[in-house]
Formats: sequence, C-alpha cells, structure tokens
Amino acid sequence: MRSGQILSEYTLNKAMKPTSAPDSSFPSRPRLPAEDRRSQLIAAALEIFAEQGFHGTPTRELARHAGVSEALVFHHFPTKEALIHAMIDALGFKEQLAMMEQHLVRIPPRDALVRLAEQFLTRLRDEPGIFRVVFSGLVETPHLAGEFYRNFLSRLLELETRLFERAYAERAARTGAAPRSHRDLAVVARSFHGSLLFYNVAAAVARVEKLPSDPAALAAAIVNIYLPEDES
Repeated sequence: MRSGQILSEYTLNKAMKPTSAPDSSFPSRPRLPAEDRRSQLIAAALEIFAEQGFHGTPTRELARHAGVSEALVFHHFPTKEALIHAMIDALGFKEQLAMMEQHLVRIPPRDALVRLAEQFLTRLRDEPGIFRVVFSGLVETPHLAGEFYRNFLSRLLELETRLFERAYAERAARTGAAPRSHRDLAVVARSFHGSLLFYNVAAAVARVEKLPSDPAALAAAIVNIYLPEDES
C-alpha cells in the first residue's frame, strides 16, 4: 500500500476503500523503526479490542487510539487476520508452553498441575483484557481458532494428559488400583482445562463472575476435583 493512500473508515474485517481527501485529524508523529511501530499498534489493539472486540472497532478508531493514520495501520497489518496473528504471537503463548513442557515434567505431577492452573489464573486475574481479546478474536475467526488449537491448545492438552497419566500411574503403583487408559485421562485433562476456561469466559469475557482473588487456592481446589489430594 502506498504511504499517501488515504483509507475510509471501516471495520477490520472489511475490504479497504480509498478516499480522495486526506485525514488531517492525525498530527505528524516521529518516525519509528518498523518493529517499534508494530509493537505500538499491537499494544493499542490489545487495549481497544479488549473493550470493544474486533468487529466492534472501526479501523479509524484503532488508528486514533494509537495516534497514527489508518494508512499506517494497514501498511503494517493489511488484513484483520494478520493483526490477530501478530497479537497472539506477541502474547508469548507458544514460548510459555515450551517452558512448561520443559519444566513441569520434572516435578511431581500434582504439583505440576497446580502450578499450571495457578499460572493461568494469575495471568487471568492480572491481565483479563488479554483473555477477552484472544477469546473474541478466535471466536470471530474460525480459521485462526483451528490454527490456535493445532499449534497451542492441543499441545497444552497433551501436556495436561501426560501429567494426569503420571499421577494416576503413581497412585496405581501405591494402591494397586487398576490403571486408567490414555483415552480416559485425555477426557480428565479436557475437563480440567474446561474448569480453567470457565473463569476465562465468566470472569474475563462475560464479566458475570469475579476474577480469581487467590489463584493459588483456586488452582489447588480445581486440581483436587480431578486428583483428590488424599488419593494422589
């Protein structure tokens, strides 16, 4: 896109339509390196989309929030999908998952599950806007939702399944109980993860429940449902 092209107001999921008159409402801004400008736009998008959603935010409003022109927004992010991709990448989910895959397998499985749940709930408490943005962005963009599942969520569910497998195997070795199948424990892991997602939807997205005030205690309570402490 040429830098002099002026774009009309439209939401991020619609095609671009050039206009003939320049928009003088944006003062000139110092030129930033491309990566710094992208970071600025991503930060602005996270803030405004957390309150208004993707489809509810016109491009002009995002640009105004960032203090730039619409043309500059589309220079860096030609499509809505490109912006959502960049936002999810910037949040570091894949890097955080890689760290969990490396470290949580080295500690007792129940402790690992509590730590995983506590990390999720703590970030939810501290940064609910991030969860609103990711949830609404994926719901509104099914193609990206599938990609997010394949690249991140499926790996997280597999990690949780492995932790439950270790926990139940250790319990079976101590008590002589029959081992649980991988399929059964995959269901347990998904139920466990669904308990965490409840707080995402109810507290961060719908805002009908309070955000977790004590993530550590709530994490332990959730894990205890699926892996009772007196049986672990």
